Amino acid sequence: MIVLDAGGSARYYVASDHEWACEMTEKLRVIERRIIDPIAVRLAPYVSANVVSALSLAAAVGAGVAFWQAAPVVGACLILANGFLDMLDGCVARARGTSGPFGSFVDKIIDKYSDLIFLLGMLLGGLAHPAPAITAMVGIPLATYINAVVETLTGGEVKFQEKFSLRFLRILILVAGGLVRQTRIAVWLVAGVVVYAVVSRMLYNLVYLRRRSKQ
Repeated sequence: MIVLDAGGSARYYVASDHEWACEMTEKLRVIERRIIDPIAVRLAPYVSANVVSALSLAAAVGAGVAFWQAAPVVGACLILANGFLDMLDGCVARARGTSGPFGSFVDKIIDKYSDLIFLLGMLLGGLAHPAPAITAMVGIPLATYINAVVETLTGGEVKFQEKFSLRFLRILILVAGGLVRQTRIAVWLVAGVVVYAVVSRMLYNLVYLRRRSKQ
């Protein structure tokens, strides 16, 4: 389903999942406001958002090393720390009045590198089968690249955006897999999520571009 936002930009949603996805997204925002914002307000006078972002990346590297050393439970806990710090940096930036495009760009880059570090650690530590691990590692940046290309070709007219964060879903799967020591199954599931993201974005964008070329 194609939905136009207030600025006239097209956004795609899966109609059957739309209401459920919106509800989940709102619940995450409520958690952020109730738990993360008060912490950010207390930290803001002493710590910059860039420092929190650096700590987030350090936690991701630590998780990768833990998986490499075949310590999945430690790795899962460090993924949780990475996720918490990832939410915290944006809240700190807003509390300090320093939020902007630069911080958002850095945050997105760290997110992508973090995901790749988790998977690479599992692969090197023998905690994941090479096929799904490599599939996910290639697919994660590819999904983002597809969006970037289409936005460039359409001058920002069209953007593909799932209402429920697929990265959040990937993180949940990896954390659960690490805590119960079933990382191989978790990585297969993550690969499935990534393949879905790549294929769905390609198909929706190809359909849109084809229709647009006929107008």
